Amino acid sequence: MRNLVGLLALFAVCACKSEPTFDERYEAAQEQITDKAEELDHDLDTPSAAETEVAKENKSKN
Repeated sequence: MRNLVGLLALFAVCACKSEPTFDERYEAAQEQITDKAEELDHDLDTPSAAETEVAKENKSKN
């Protein structure tokens, strides 16, 4: 019986995953922010098809 309780306690300790440290959370958040910023920069640098059509129409009117 004692062995069973000890074994269950060992499984409980092994099953518990420690939470990430502040530094790990900070690095993950920083990576997310950087990825999102790069995505937004790319979206802003690439003109959409509608914008290029409007630009062509405006250019032909001038």
